[in-house]
This record gives sequence, structure tokens and C-alpha cells, in this order.
Amino acid sequence: MAQPLAVHDGICTFAPAGEFSLLSIVDAINQAIRYCREAGLPRLLVDATRVTGVAVPTLVDRFLAVEDWAESARGLVAVALVIRPEFIHPQRFGVKFAHHLGLLAEVSEHRDDALAWLATVEIQSA
Repeated sequence: MAQPLAVHDGICTFAPAGEFSLLSIVDAINQAIRYCREAGLPRLLVDATRVTGVAVPTLVDRFLAVEDWAESARGLVAVALVIRPEFIHPQRFGVKFAHHLGLLAEVSEHRDDALAWLATVEIQSA
């Protein structure tokens, strides 16, 4: 992984910072999901509030990102994404589509809310 992951109280945290393209941040999150799955860490907090350079994704962008993440998680990793409010779709399209694909996911503007959600998630073990 290009940026380090930290694990505390059973929650893996990935907090990328700096300039990214949409494709590169989606891929970095995908790598973090894969790492968590392979390491047997079922909860991932992604704090992307310090990411810059990424335009607000379209519905197609959201669809493609969530599809990749669901495939990598394989139902074994729940993902809480903390992002700036302008990146949260008003109807929470990404979260709804994630659930449709079997990915337990949530999006929030606030890290504490994301952590609280992760604490309630039940993940089936492999």
C-alpha cells in the first residue's frame, strides 16, 4: 500500500491525504479493502477528508467504484467512508448500490458517526 493503514480496536483505518485522481483514490481504497480482507480485518474506516484533486463523482463513477469495492470485500469487510459533504450523493446512491451488491458500506461527513456505525456491523467470517 502506498499509504499506511493503522489498526486499533479491530478497526483498520486508511486515511489517504494529498492529490489524487478519481481513479487513483478508488484504487487506493480498493487496495485497503483487499488488505483488510486478506488480513482478516472485517471493519475498514476510510477517512478521505484530506484527499484533494478529485471531482465530485458521477453516478456512473459511483457505480464503478462500488462494484470494484464489493468484489474486493467479498462480503468480509464493512467499509465506512468519511468524506466531505459535497461528495455525498443526496439519495446516497453509492451506499444503496453497495448494499445491493452485498457490500456493507456507509458514508458520513463525521469520523465519529462512521466509527459508531462500524461498531454495530456484524460480519460473517470466511
